[in-house]
Amino acid sequence: MPAGVVLRAAAAWTGTGAPPVERAELHVEAGHIAWLGRQGERPPPEDARVVDLGAHWLLPGFVDAHLHLWGLDLSEPAALWNWPQAYRTARAVADLGALLAGGITAVRCCGGPLGPSLARAVREGVVAGPRIVAAGEFICSRAGTWDHVAFPQRWAEELGMLADGPEECRRRVRERVRQGADFIKIGGSVGEHADALRPWGDDPGRLRLSYSDEEVRIVVEEARRNGLRVATHAIGEAAVAQAVAAGVHSVEHGHGASEEAVRRMAGEGIWLVPTLALPALRAERAPPAVAAHWQRHREVQRRSLELAMRHGVRIAAGTDFVGPPFTPLGPDACEMELLVEAGMAPERALLAGTAEGAALLGLGEETGTLLPGRAADIVALPGDPRRDIRLVRRPGFVMAAGAVVLDGRASAAP
Repeated sequence: MPAGVVLRAAAAWTGTGAPPVERAELHVEAGHIAWLGRQGERPPPEDARVVDLGAHWLLPGFVDAHLHLWGLDLSEPAALWNWPQAYRTARAVADLGALLAGGITAVRCCGGPLGPSLARAVREGVVAGPRIVAAGEFICSRAGTWDHVAFPQRWAEELGMLADGPEECRRRVRERVRQGADFIKIGGSVGEHADALRPWGDDPGRLRLSYSDEEVRIVVEEARRNGLRVATHAIGEAAVAQAVAAGVHSVEHGHGASEEAVRRMAGEGIWLVPTLALPALRAERAPPAVAAHWQRHREVQRRSLELAMRHGVRIAAGTDFVGPPFTPLGPDACEMELLVEAGMAPERALLAGTAEGAALLGLGEETGTLLPGRAADIVALPGDPRRDIRLVRRPGFVMAAGAVVLDGRASAAP
């Protein structure tokens, strides 16, 4: 067995705020970064395997701070309740491989029954995949965010997703703790009953609250008592303000918030995960009537992101991708492209998809930066992504916890 791996590249962007390391060399030992500096500054470990990546740039592995590991193809709507969970799990494992190939080495699964078990399987080395921080099933009021009339009522009840009133909300949090959830995900806003995009609402300016202030407060209180944080699906002024007042850890989507709510988010360190990618791809690929609703969200998202950046809200990159046909898991790094298109500086977008994402997930001491002692979660891109952010979708080499999971050099050879 070799003592380790030595990566050589044109440069390394560390995600720490320091200037890139030119003519970079990075030593990997026992799955962790042992040293990073300029080529020739330190002899490589004896018997180490040397990988020369030429003109590529090294970066920390990417973080998708909001997705759903459902193992579904949403061109079959009834698959959500008809496909056996064992089959969905097998498909989700394949999705994990696609995420790694896209340079995604850590994810936050923001709702779904498979998440905690997949997280355990990756953690124990049973399957290969990104590091997973998982919420388990959503917590949602009846007729709230994800409880749609199209779903079989018995199935929705059996999921253990639905909770009404403070005590049932408290009970659902305790159930998630028992199931191994890493955090709690609740639905704070919902569209009109007949909306095509009911969880998001056809009109982002016409959403109502799913929960009372007391119900949200109880969820946050019980989660904290058990050492967990709360993420809230919140679109529109009322839902974001309610989530912020309750002291949630992160607001998911968050567009349509008032300036006062955004200012308070910044002051209290509440995270925003704007999820630009889902509406963008849906607006491109959905039937025209539905695509128009998604386009309305995109317009409000851009204005809200500008407001959040102006007030200094901490932002992490998350896609809200679920699976084909509209949002296949794998090319998730497009969120960083969309952040730049919306006005974020490329370096800040890279931070949102690496170090900041890792910090939101509670993994900032493990991954998200190229520092000695951090896990060797590394992606190599064919150039400087600060000059061309589109390069984040072209990883040529990916390493997760020191294991090479993608080496495109062989396929690129003549």
